[in-house]
Amino acid sequence: MTSNERSGRISTWLAGRATTVIMVSVLLTALLAIPFLTMEPEESASQEPAGAVFDARDKIEQEFSSSVFTTFLAIEARDGDLLRADSLRTLLAAQEALRTDPELGPTLFTYFDSDELTNVVGIQSIADLVDRRLPNGLAGASDADVKQVAAQLIAERGPTELGLSAQTEIGADGLPVSPAVLVPVLSDDSLLGFGAGGVRLGTDTAPEEYSRSVVDVIRAGETAYQAWGVAIDVNLTSAEQGEVAGPFIGFTILAVLLIVGLTFRSYWVLAVTGAALAALIIWLQGISNLIGFKDDLVLSLIVPIAMISFGVDFAFHAVGRYREQRLEGYPPRRAFATGIAAVAGALVLALASDSAAFLSNASAGIESIVQFGIGAAIALVAAFLLLGIVTPLAVMKIEEKVGQPVRSRGRRILALNGAGFAAATVMASVLLSVFILPVGGLIALAAYILVFLVIPYRFAPVGRGNGVLAPSGPGRPARLIGELITAITRLRRFVLPAVAVITVVAVSFMVRVESEFDVKDFFSADTDFVVSLDKLDEHGGEQAGEPADILIDADLSDPEALRAVATFADAVRALDTNRFARTDAGEIDLQAGVLDVIAEVWQSEAALAAIPGVLTDNDGDGLPDTTEQLQAVYGFTRQAGVPFDAQNVALTPDNVRTVISDDNATRMQLGIPGSRQVESIAAARDTLQPLIADLETELQRVDADAEVTLTGGPVVRQESLDGVMRALQISLPIAMVLCLIIAGLFMRSFRYGLVSIIPILIVVSWLYAFMYLFGYSINLVTATIGAVSIGIGIDFAIHFAMRYREELERIGNREAAVRAAGEGTGVALVGSAVSSMVGFAILAFAPMPLFASYGFLTAVMIAMAGAASLLVLPSLLMVVTKDRADVTDLSLGELDEVAA
Repeated sequence: MTSNERSGRISTWLAGRATTVIMVSVLLTALLAIPFLTMEPEESASQEPAGAVFDARDKIEQEFSSSVFTTFLAIEARDGDLLRADSLRTLLAAQEALRTDPELGPTLFTYFDSDELTNVVGIQSIADLVDRRLPNGLAGASDADVKQVAAQLIAERGPTELGLSAQTEIGADGLPVSPAVLVPVLSDDSLLGFGAGGVRLGTDTAPEEYSRSVVDVIRAGETAYQAWGVAIDVNLTSAEQGEVAGPFIGFTILAVLLIVGLTFRSYWVLAVTGAALAALIIWLQGISNLIGFKDDLVLSLIVPIAMISFGVDFAFHAVGRYREQRLEGYPPRRAFATGIAAVAGALVLALASDSAAFLSNASAGIESIVQFGIGAAIALVAAFLLLGIVTPLAVMKIEEKVGQPVRSRGRRILALNGAGFAAATVMASVLLSVFILPVGGLIALAAYILVFLVIPYRFAPVGRGNGVLAPSGPGRPARLIGELITAITRLRRFVLPAVAVITVVAVSFMVRVESEFDVKDFFSADTDFVVSLDKLDEHGGEQAGEPADILIDADLSDPEALRAVATFADAVRALDTNRFARTDAGEIDLQAGVLDVIAEVWQSEAALAAIPGVLTDNDGDGLPDTTEQLQAVYGFTRQAGVPFDAQNVALTPDNVRTVISDDNATRMQLGIPGSRQVESIAAARDTLQPLIADLETELQRVDADAEVTLTGGPVVRQESLDGVMRALQISLPIAMVLCLIIAGLFMRSFRYGLVSIIPILIVVSWLYAFMYLFGYSINLVTATIGAVSIGIGIDFAIHFAMRYREELERIGNREAAVRAAGEGTGVALVGSAVSSMVGFAILAFAPMPLFASYGFLTAVMIAMAGAASLLVLPSLLMVVTKDRADVTDLSLGELDEVAA
C-alpha cells in the first residue's frame, strides 16, 4: 500500500466518523482543562546555563545570607538642586514618616554609625547629616545655611560617601550644587523573612511589594523631588507590562481570524478555526502542567504566540485543499477525503520537520530554552490535530448540512457581524487563559462553542444542493499568484544568482549580531524600573557600579593564604582603569571593598593584623568583642556609615554567627559602572581574570582545592547571554541537518530534501542580517525567533515542494506544475503568511518592547519565509527537475487539457 493510498483510507475513515472525532477532541480539551486549572507550576525555569559563575553566585546567596534587606533609592530634585532647605526639609519629613509608619517602621533595621556616633533607624541621607550639624536643625535653616554645612561635609567625606550625585559641582562661590542623592533603606530581614537572592525574574514578589511601599512613603514629598526605587520590582513590572501588552496580543488573534474568514469567505471556517486556536492554548498549558514544566516567560507567552502562526498555517493548507476539492464539484465528505489525503503528506512532513527544528533546542543546556523546544513541539502536535485535522473535519460536517450559502446582502451582513463577534470572543478567551484568569478563559471558550457553533449549526437551515457546489476553476487571485510565480521562474537565471549574492552579504552581517541584555529591551522606557536604572547611571557615576563579586573559596586560616588575598586586593585597587574600554555609559571603574572575612580568618592573629583598626577578641570566639568594633571593620568603606555588606551588620556577636559561612570562604565586592553594556562587563572580566588566575595559583599552594571565581549580577548576565549564543550556534545547525534528513527520507529524494532546506538558510541569514542592520541584539527572547524561523521556513517550503512534485507527476511539465502549485498551495501560503504578518505587525505596536520586538521581527521573518518559498524555491525546483518526455513539446493550453 502506497502512502497516498494509506492517507486516503485514513481520511475516508475520519470523514465517516466526523462527529466522533469532534466529540473526542472536545472531551480531550475538557480533560486537559483540569491540569490547566489545578496544576499551575510553583517553580520558575532557570534562564541560566550551568557553570562555575552560577555556582559561585548561589554559594554567596546561601552562605553569606543577609540579616538586612535593602531598598535602594534615587532621589532627584525637581529644580535641579537638592541641597536647598525646602528640599532637605521635605526629604527629612518623608524619612521620619517612614520611621513612624505603623507597618513599615517596626521592620526597619537599626545600626550604629561610628562616624556620626549615633544609632540609625533604617535610613540616613544628606538631610539627616545637615540637620545634625545645624544649631537649630533644618527647621529654620536658609539655603545659605544648608549649603555651608553641605560644603563642610563634602570637604570632610567627599560626595561619594555622602551618596550625592556624580553631577555634584562646586560653584564659583565655593558652595555645592547637587541634583540628586542615592540612599539605601535598611530593613530587618529576620522580621521580613525575604531571604537571600538577587533581583531576578521568577522570584517572589513579596520583597518587591515591600520595597514599593517604602518608595511610596518617601514619595510623599515629591513636590520638591522625585524618588525611585532602583531595580526593586522586576517581577511586578513584568506582570504589569504583560497586562498592558495583552490587548495587543488579543488584537493579533483578532486580525488573524478575520483574515481567515475573509480569505475563505466563510463564517464557519472562522468560527471553527477560532475555537481550535483557543483550545490549542488549553492543550499546550494543560500538557505542560501535566508533565511538570516549570513556570517560564518563554513557554507561557512566546510559545502560544508563535503557535498562532503555525496553527493558522495548518488550517490554511488543510481547509484550503478541502475547498479546492469542493470547487471541483465534490460533495463535502468526498472533498475532505480526497483533499486531506492529498495534503496529509505535506502536513505530516511539516509537523515532523518543525518538531525536529524546535526539539534541537533541547541541546541548549538552559532549562528555559529546553522547555521552549519541547513545549513548542507539543504545541505543534496539538496544532496539527486541532487545526490540521479537526478544523477541516468540522467544516465538512457543517457544510454537509448547510451546503452552499445563500448570497443575499442580509445574510452577508449577518455573517460578517457574527464573524466579528466570534473573533472577539476567541480573543477574550485567549487573553483570559494566558494573562488574567484561566478559569475565565475556559468559560469563555465553552460559551463561544455553544453560542457561535452549536446553536447556529443546530438551527441553520439545510442548504441547497445537499452541499454540492457547481464545479469551477481557480479564482482570479489564485490565477494571479500562479502567473506571478511562473513569470519569476522564467527569470531564474537572474533571480538565483541575485539571491545568492544577497544571501552571502547577509551572512557577513549575520555573524556580527551580538548578544546583549538591556532592561530597555524588555520593559518600556517610561517604567519606574527602567527610569531608576537610568537615574542610577546618571547620578551614580563610578560610585554606583553594579556589584560584582569575587568568591574566594580556600583555607583562609593559613597566614600565607591571607597574605595572598591581601596582595590581590591591593592589586585590584591599584588597577589602571584608564586601560579599560570606554562605553556610552562612561569609563569602567572597579572598586574593591574590604574583605568579608569569615570566622576562621578571625581566629588567626594575621587576620586581625590585616584589618585596619584596633580589635580585641578577649572571649576567644573568633569575633570582635563589641558591636562598635564590628561596625568599625565593616563600615569604613561605605557611604554615610552604611555597612559594606548588609549581612555583616548585627547588634550582638550571636547574630553574626548565624550569617557567617562554616566553610573557608570569603568574598570581595566590585562596582562595574556601565554594566548594561556587554562591552563594559567583558572589559572588566578581561582585566580581572589574570589577577584571579594568579591568586588561585597562590592559594592552591596552601589548599589544592582552592577556587577563585568572578561572579555577581553583571557577570552572571553576560555568562547567560553567552550561553544563549552557544545554544543558538549548536541548535541551528542541528535543526537544519535534522530537517534535511527528515525531508529527504520522507520524500525519498535527497534532491528534493536539499532544495527544501535552502529557504531555511535564506530566511535565517536574512533575518539575522536584518537584526544587525536595524540594531537588534540576541537575548533569551529574540533567540527563539531563530528556531521559529526554521520552523516557518521549512513549513512553507515543504508545502510548496510537495505540491509541485505532485503536479509535476500529474502534468509532466515543470512550468505548468509551478503554475498549478502556485494557484493551489501558493494561495494557502499567501493567506497564511499575510494573516500571520498582519497579526504580528499589530503586536509590534505593544508598549512592552519584549512583545513589540518579537512581533515585528516575527512579521519580518514570515515575510522573508513567504518570499523565499514563493519566489526562490520554484526556480530551484525547476533547476533540479526535468519535464516528462511525452509533454515536452505541448503548449500550456494543451497542458491544461492534459491536467484536466
